[in-house]
Amino acid sequence: MKKRHISVILILLILLMIAIFCLSAQSADESTITSGRFCRLAARLLFSNFHSMDSSTQKMIISGLTHIVRKAAHFTEYTVMGFLWYLLLRKKRRNILLSIGATAFYAASDELHQKFVAGRSGQISDVLLDTCGGCFGVFIAFVLLCVICCCTDEKIMKCGVWKK
Repeated sequence: MKKRHISVILILLILLMIAIFCLSAQSADESTITSGRFCRLAARLLFSNFHSMDSSTQKMIISGLTHIVRKAAHFTEYTVMGFLWYLLLRKKRRNILLSIGATAFYAASDELHQKFVAGRSGQISDVLLDTCGGCFGVFIAFVLLCVICCCTDEKIMKCGVWKK
């Protein structure tokens, strides 16, 4: 991989880590407002008559969506992180383990960080969810690179997709 590509991947990875850190630094109230905005938008898209529902029904729908949206955000953020780590480390030995390990370490450090933020708590279940997202991202990157290498007649070992 060209140095320019590695630099872009590294910059994207650092930007993602900064974004996750900033979101985790939000107090519980700020985090609720942030996810609430997204949930209201999702509710309007999912339910064409959302605006005409009574406020208690709207609150119930938004409350139900909030948990799903928050967990989906965790999984998605760390899927992207696992994907980027794998691309960055694909030429290294034990690249899959290193990529998953780096993602899991960042997830654990992020949850630890949340313990020091007002109204937030670190959750082991979120570390596990984040790590599963990272595994999924690594899997996607691995499969994608295998397909690219096979379609370009390169040997998979030469592509650096698989290292023992």
